[in-house]
Amino acid sequence: MNDQKNKADQNRIWRAFYTRPRHEKKAADRLEDEFEVYCPVVETRVQWSDRVKKVKKPLFTGYLFARVNEKERMILLEDPSVSRTVTWLGKPAVIKDEEIRDIKILLEEIKPDDVEIQTFEEGQRVRIDSGSLREMEGIIVEVKGKKARLRLETMKCDVTFTVRTIQLKKVKQRTAP
Repeated sequence: MNDQKNKADQNRIWRAFYTRPRHEKKAADRLEDEFEVYCPVVETRVQWSDRVKKVKKPLFTGYLFARVNEKERMILLEDPSVSRTVTWLGKPAVIKDEEIRDIKILLEEIKPDDVEIQTFEEGQRVRIDSGSLREMEGIIVEVKGKKARLRLETMKCDVTFTVRTIQLKKVKQRTAP
């Protein structure tokens, strides 16, 4: 009996799943009794109109991780909050044990003040925070998933290009004197 359990555990590998918007934690809570699931969350400060509050948000919005075999993967996909398996080259993506371990270690070291979860909107002024275009500022023209198209107002002409939103920082709007 113990050998069968060990063999079943060996066939389980970490997979990533897409969830419905804002269903990551709900799905993890519901599925944790039946599967080994992981929804990494970070505590961050959120500014509301009347107060600042600490809240726990998913580190990867729209994703959930589960250590499952193929049969369990198919069962997990039946959950109403799980939309599909993340794929790589047409096959369900494999997440290495080391990557899950590294995420857990990283989250143990992060302080709430170190985390800033940003959302971006069209028309917003941003600064590119990394890469070869670092320190350039522009206006967001379009946001699609984790990428944004920016318009740079340099040399009196508009240059529009796409960057990853993780490279962007919001810029406070300048006020007229």
